[in-house]
Amino acid sequence: MTVENVNALGAEMEQRLILRYAPIALKLIWSEDEIPEGTKRPFDDEGDRLAMCQAFALVRRERKAYTMLKDDHWCVWPLVSYKMCPLEEEDYEFMGTKFFMKDPQRGVKFLREEYPMLEGEAPIGFSIAPLSGATFVPDLVCVYCSPAQMRSFLMAAKYVTGDMLPVTLDPVDSCVHSTIPVLNGLDFNVTFPDPGEYERGLTDENEVMFTFRAGRLEELVEALRHFDKIGMSYRGFKKEMSMNFPRPPFYEDMFKKWGLASGPVWKRGKK
Repeated sequence: MTVENVNALGAEMEQRLILRYAPIALKLIWSEDEIPEGTKRPFDDEGDRLAMCQAFALVRRERKAYTMLKDDHWCVWPLVSYKMCPLEEEDYEFMGTKFFMKDPQRGVKFLREEYPMLEGEAPIGFSIAPLSGATFVPDLVCVYCSPAQMRSFLMAAKYVTGDMLPVTLDPVDSCVHSTIPVLNGLDFNVTFPDPGEYERGLTDENEVMFTFRAGRLEELVEALRHFDKIGMSYRGFKKEMSMNFPRPPFYEDMFKKWGLASGPVWKRGKK
């Protein structure tokens, strides 16, 4: 895919789903020579270190574009999961007990064996930008959306794959759970924003994260077009309004008094 193609599909996705915020394009960076044009370093260029969720918020809300290397981060978990700061043996015992698990040893086991870690060589960082304005072809796309918009994404993903999404949910570390499984090969993923996103990334309570491998972008947009054509799009769904509905008896009494039309009478406990 070309950058122009990515931008056009990103703009179309925003339009078809009436997205409030920009879908986020993310690309892994392996050397400083790969840093895309038009992206800024949070600390070098703006003097602030950011949590990954805060950088995501600025990209989707203010349409900024960043490249985040190790020195730009202000949260431990992306540094761990992207392997920019590898854990040493004693770190598993220390950090594993910080998880929300009653059994500390279970927390250590989770961090050591189950916590999402990027496979393969460690990048030096990643670049993020609004999908419709990115100057690079991304590795993945992350969209913050409403539950109703999520329904349309899930319909599109099921249409493309023929399968229901296998989803594993965790209430914390949404920056990690939304991105690493997709970078490791998962096509689609669903994540709930974690407490840090709510408190520091200013995420709304009704937002959900849908992430997908960028190689699926064109298919996903084609699926959204398909559902538009058959009247099952996000824009096309509507609640049915019942005309001439049953009314309380006093409505009928007053309408009769005024010489207006009468109709079915509403009864308590029934519609």
